[in-house]
Amino acid sequence: MATIRSFWLFMPQDSIIVFAIGVPERALSELGQAFGSRFQFTAVAGEAALRERLSQAAAPIVLCGNASGQSGEAIVGRLAEWHKAAQAILLLEANRLVNALGTPDALRDFRYISLPIDIFAARQTLEAAAEIAALRQENRSLIGDLERYLSTLRGASEDRIKQVAQERDEYRRQHTRMLESIRNAERIQRAILPSEAKLDAIITQYFLIYKPRDIVSGDFYWTHIIKDEERTVFYIAVADCTGHGVPGAFLSMMGTTLLNQIVAQTPWQSPGSILEQLHNGVLNSLRQTSRRLDIDDGIELCLCRLEGMKITFAGARRPLYVVSQGENRQWRLEEIKGDKRAIGGGRKCEAGHYTDHEFEVPRGAMLYLTTDGFADQSNPESERYGARRLRDKLLEVAPMTCLGQRFALEKELSQFQKNEPQRDDMTIFGIRAPIMSAAAMQLPSGAFSVTGNLIL
Repeated sequence: MATIRSFWLFMPQDSIIVFAIGVPERALSELGQAFGSRFQFTAVAGEAALRERLSQAAAPIVLCGNASGQSGEAIVGRLAEWHKAAQAILLLEANRLVNALGTPDALRDFRYISLPIDIFAARQTLEAAAEIAALRQENRSLIGDLERYLSTLRGASEDRIKQVAQERDEYRRQHTRMLESIRNAERIQRAILPSEAKLDAIITQYFLIYKPRDIVSGDFYWTHIIKDEERTVFYIAVADCTGHGVPGAFLSMMGTTLLNQIVAQTPWQSPGSILEQLHNGVLNSLRQTSRRLDIDDGIELCLCRLEGMKITFAGARRPLYVVSQGENRQWRLEEIKGDKRAIGGGRKCEAGHYTDHEFEVPRGAMLYLTTDGFADQSNPESERYGARRLRDKLLEVAPMTCLGQRFALEKELSQFQKNEPQRDDMTIFGIRAPIMSAAAMQLPSGAFSVTGNLIL
């Protein structure tokens, strides 16, 4: 019995077992080195062995590659027959992933990790699967409690037993609907956010770290292009809404919608003017001007308007970090503080206005728009990473390529955070000047909103 128990999903030390079938040893080794303290990857040889292990797990996670003549997709498709609560993650080579993504809805019903492995994307996939597995195990535990309660009622009337059984079944249905709703909300939110594929087409060099604490996020990022025969202006914003999870996601979608409406109605505005209108829009949308309602939710946001090498910045409780080389070729960081006034906020709303900061940056300078999630993350010793340490790290990585900066920051976070749970949503958007790509400069005159699916 001791051997069987070692394959339960949640170990006593809170290590999470991931069963791996058809996964190359090299990939297993790389995943183990990256996430060994959080996830334990256990190779399983063949379908029969996997089914035996699944029978001993409450809410297992299975990483599926190609095994015994079966594709990973085929194994994923049959997994629900072997274990209804199993979480499937498909391992796909990059060329197969591109082909699959070209098929509508091909990857809609399961998660995946691509080869070669992107550590940041793999962590997000594994953590999302672990969160759902934990919910399912909690569900199983609650159902087990109801089952035990049913057993104590065997001497009671049959009507009472049926009533408890109906309550158990109703709970199962509600829990399933809740998980399906959260997954659908995740797909909708990602469809609204600018996709990295579209950002690649319009920005010369950038990186993006976007890490929701839950399945859906209270952080969001937004971009917009306005162009005529003489000028091309690029807007970019990074925002942190009150809360996280589902409440934060609702507010983030409202913020994105209001920003699109504001720039569509009056193009070429300064960031300060846009923030003022966004502030009023949030107050009116949430009816925060009414004394009868106690909705104090708001948004902290940094917004830049970029035109050539000229930058105009306005912030609502968020700064902009600019790292550039001086005349002595030394890199230096400048923090441009935003106003101490959030967007919205109801009774906590501060009076004042949003200040525009205009300046020019030299070629090669880095702009960093961030939320406070990275700096607020703590480690197992309850030590906060902190804004000062983040500024020092940004100054250190600025000379690297944008891809190298992203990997360095992800590694820094992983080494600092260790097994400590993520406290908040995290977003860091880094852009190197000059911003606009040749393709973006060749767009026809008009306004373009870069979403997950279209450049409108």
